[in-house]
Amino acid sequence: MNSTFDLISVIVTNYNHAKYLDQRMESLLNQTYPNLEIIVIDNCSTDNSLEVLAKYKNRPQVKIVALEKNGGFVNSCNLGVSMSRGEFFIFAEADDYNAPTQIERLHQAMAGHEEIGVAFCRSFMVDGQGKVYDEDFNHRDRSFKKLCSKDTLIPKRLAQRFFLFSCIIPNFSAALFRRKYYDLAGGISAHLKACPDWELWFRIVPHCDFYYLTSPLNYFRRHAKSAQGLMSMQSLITDIMELLYTASRTVDLTFWEQFLFRVNIGVIWGRYRKDAPGIWWKSFPSIWRYSLKYDKLSLMFLMLAFIKRGIQRMIGKA
Repeated sequence: MNSTFDLISVIVTNYNHAKYLDQRMESLLNQTYPNLEIIVIDNCSTDNSLEVLAKYKNRPQVKIVALEKNGGFVNSCNLGVSMSRGEFFIFAEADDYNAPTQIERLHQAMAGHEEIGVAFCRSFMVDGQGKVYDEDFNHRDRSFKKLCSKDTLIPKRLAQRFFLFSCIIPNFSAALFRRKYYDLAGGISAHLKACPDWELWFRIVPHCDFYYLTSPLNYFRRHAKSAQGLMSMQSLITDIMELLYTASRTVDLTFWEQFLFRVNIGVIWGRYRKDAPGIWWKSFPSIWRYSLKYDKLSLMFLMLAFIKRGIQRMIGKA
């Protein structure tokens, strides 16, 4: 088949997001890309998700799979991939939605460029009511912003460094995969429950380049029932520490890059204090003890991170 019309698989994973399913499904059915298969995995929802999905079961491009047992998000994603047929695929999380041209634009960036394994776009961040309140680009590192001020190829060695400092792809709904590189990486793992997406990027990035679109074509919903909101702070921070410290050993960092990386671990750790100060302080002793197995000076770098944030706030107010 001509690459212009490659089959693209869309994998929708849902658990109790009936409230958002119509918006999610309509945003996929209204895509300008003409050749999609949409596989919906309902992970044993206890709300009226299946009633909402029943409206779409007769659409020829839609297949609905209702699981009788909740196997978790990662298992749902991997099941969807195993059932899909496209050379390219995208995970469309059930509470997100996308602009009509998202899949077409991402595919155009990858078609004919075998070295590109993932194309992703800038994302709007929306609340539970669908109100846009931010863009993920605003929270990226200065070096990322400089390179990605326009649509651009991100070579794998540079992408690897970007991922050490932040998860530059805010959620799965922003990214289109080329299947062969996903398979080389071994798919999504449930080992780190707090950040399975970030962990996957680290396993994919040695194999391929990434491509970035500056257009915000993905709408990433953040609300009280998001996976991140339900995760305990201690598990979240220790999972991120394990991921980043382990990944840093595979990257040839200069002394200065290593120093900045260690400060950035402190920045990530300290950032959660604003979300829930009481829980942050209660979790501090156990997280600090955990961090010592990776960095005996972790407390010093946490203090440097607070100093860095304080200086940034002062400059911002000046």
